[in-house]
Amino acid sequence: MATCLNRSSAVAALCAAFALVSTSCASGDPGEPAAEEIHVSHVGKDTVSTFLNRLATETGQVVVTRASVEDAWQSVTLKKERGSSLYLVEGPLPGAALPGERARVGGIAAVAVPTGRDPHDWLGSPRLHAESIGEHDVVLSRAPERQGTRAPAGARAPRDGGAAELPELHIDAAFLEARLKELSGAAPVTVDGRTAVIRERGSEDGRALARRWMRQQYEAIGFTVEEHAYQSGWSQGVNLTADKPGADRSRVLILSAHYDSMSNAGADDDGSGIVSSLAIARALKDAKLSIGLRVVAFDQEEDGLLGSKAYASKLYRDGQMDQVVGVLDLEMTGYDSDDDGHYHVIHCNENTSSDLAALVEKAASHGELGLTRVDACTNRSDHSAFWRYGAPAVAISQNFFGDDGNPCYHQRCDRVDRLNWDYMRRLTEAAGRAAAGILVE
Repeated sequence: MATCLNRSSAVAALCAAFALVSTSCASGDPGEPAAEEIHVSHVGKDTVSTFLNRLATETGQVVVTRASVEDAWQSVTLKKERGSSLYLVEGPLPGAALPGERARVGGIAAVAVPTGRDPHDWLGSPRLHAESIGEHDVVLSRAPERQGTRAPAGARAPRDGGAAELPELHIDAAFLEARLKELSGAAPVTVDGRTAVIRERGSEDGRALARRWMRQQYEAIGFTVEEHAYQSGWSQGVNLTADKPGADRSRVLILSAHYDSMSNAGADDDGSGIVSSLAIARALKDAKLSIGLRVVAFDQEEDGLLGSKAYASKLYRDGQMDQVVGVLDLEMTGYDSDDDGHYHVIHCNENTSSDLAALVEKAASHGELGLTRVDACTNRSDHSAFWRYGAPAVAISQNFFGDDGNPCYHQRCDRVDRLNWDYMRRLTEAAGRAAAGILVE
């Protein structure tokens, strides 16, 4: 039986003022159109396969659908409003209502943002993550499997290694430092025979220069590089992929990071993830792979995960999502101010993603690495774009959600002088060993 949202008279009056229509948990087909209405519901992990958008919670998922959802734990019905667009906003949410807030469901806020306004500017906090509810349904052929059952059809579940040791893989801290200094403007680069400085990766020119630099790096180690342009509303971007095929060309492991920045040097966010991905690819360049390795550098993560959403949607539309064994997303790998080795591998109990997380944790438990996992659950990086389509994905990160967040996050001071190179080496090596446990024959 559904548990609907309980409201005091004061909250009810506020909801009425915000055009909140109903908190009914009536039954219905989530894919059936309901004119000018949407339903925001907190439901179980494997209960809804047709939705406009979804965000994971630790115990369930918040979905936006066109009609009411049976057996929702909590649900509200909202009318679409002229002159504004609705967004789902992930916390940490304040106790007071956010600007334009219409409801809170499952710890996620539904917020109306005036048309033309950037949602993150509207919210006024870099710690909040806003997701558009979307205009088109995602229709999965089946609801995502319950945790721990099986990987997507056609893909091999990641092996946890059992008692076997994971393949050895070593990362050079000097390589990480040299490449990240280049990517974040602390050292000049030579691209296409010309010397330049990648000062920022927010502008189109800055991101294009970064892509040329990445292409040069990956082609030098024998990977096949392609660019994938996309359009999202009025915004345009370009993702970059670098592939090394495996014996089985029908399956692929994705290693990802985002290359855009907040118009700053972006050394930690997320130049560190880009360079960690490059270092892992370099370490595996001569390995005999059982399945393919695809490194993806996503554009416009800072604008609402636009690049990863476009890429995941393309794989889904092209019928290729089932080829994805898993996604290891590297999101800020270089900051550890107290040198305690704490890190995140985030799975939120989504789509058998805990299998991937367990593999990373096993790799990180290697004695020399000295890493300790700190729990967190979030949708605010590129891994979550794949959760929407039932694919296993995790975010591997420094202790961002614990007690050691980089104070230069989204600030001009996000430069290499604040990074811990040995920590970056150790976390990169853990991610690389996990990848090798899936890839290497």
